[in-house]
Amino acid sequence: MNNIGFVIMPYGVRKDIDGQDINFDQVYRRIIEPAVEAAGLDCIRCDDLNEPGWIPARMLKHILEDRVAIVDISTWNANVFYELGVRHTVKKGVTVLIRREGTTSPFNIQGLSSVSYSTAAEGEAAAIAGIRGAITSGLSNPKNVDSLVYQALPDLNLPRRQPKPITNVQTFEFALAKNPDKRLALITGDREDIAVGDVWVNSENTNMQMDRYFGASTSALVRYLGAVKNAAGDVVDDVIGKELAAQLGSSPSVMPATVFVTGAGALRETNGVKRIFHVASVQGVPKVGYSPIAKLERCVKNALNKAADPAYQAEALSSILFPIFGTGAGGGSVGEHAERCFTAAIEVLESQPAHPIKVVYFYVWSDADLETCLTLARHHTGLRSI
Repeated sequence: MNNIGFVIMPYGVRKDIDGQDINFDQVYRRIIEPAVEAAGLDCIRCDDLNEPGWIPARMLKHILEDRVAIVDISTWNANVFYELGVRHTVKKGVTVLIRREGTTSPFNIQGLSSVSYSTAAEGEAAAIAGIRGAITSGLSNPKNVDSLVYQALPDLNLPRRQPKPITNVQTFEFALAKNPDKRLALITGDREDIAVGDVWVNSENTNMQMDRYFGASTSALVRYLGAVKNAAGDVVDDVIGKELAAQLGSSPSVMPATVFVTGAGALRETNGVKRIFHVASVQGVPKVGYSPIAKLERCVKNALNKAADPAYQAEALSSILFPIFGTGAGGGSVGEHAERCFTAAIEVLESQPAHPIKVVYFYVWSDADLETCLTLARHHTGLRSI
């Protein structure tokens, strides 16, 4: 997954805007590269690229996709400013401007903050700290905007890359800062291949009406995978759907964040799932559609509290797999909702050291969502990378 700080700068010895020589290769190796790596990123400059293909195309791919760009504006180099313009057009952040101490910025970007560096040996430590601080500050705030384009046009909505589903199972674990025996993890892959989670949490509407088998939602998938099927894959017994409907009875709806518990049906044998927790995380409005409930974090907290219920003690529930609530049919922002879900899980496990759940998994289906969630997890004050 992309964890790159891409450096945009001249190469070799060049004169800055004031006519003084700067050895940019030395600046890169002695200041920029250590700063980027200290911020937890892989540092790449265009001359580091060794993959096949046309260099400008590879360069643009990094400008468009990398988590951070570091741009040296000391020389007013035309190529540098072209690449900065591209970056500012497609990324609200994190783009860090740097310049040799004493050089001036062009009029159009004078209002943007930049980090000054000294090429003198005694100034290198301060420059490294300044660049690292600018990177970590930008990454720690998902709403950060350092692009002049988005500052002037905050409602600009450019076409974005299409997210690509991740089909192979990958797990990324983080320890809780205050309780390192507990874990928060991200997991990807086809759901039917995932064999973690004593409990799978199903995001439901407040009517507790499971989606049809052919839907693209978590509800549809859980219903289908938990059903008894014939050799052709046709459902012959809607095990989970029937059990949930029986519990709901004649009630037309439930309160937001309510949790219903059913068995796992066929998922017990195929994926090792012991229980399905159905949580009312979205609510529908006629002629409008579905939207996430107001207190979305209650869905995570209520499900974790349910897992600690003495009624399930004999089942030894030690792990739970959540969706990122409100981002499917609810249409919510992955970044915003993932942060709320992560924080809720951390708060429950920190406040209950004896909680039976040891690992809280969150399912992530696409490359773009994984990039967002990894950024959040790596910079969440309640988590530590393992």
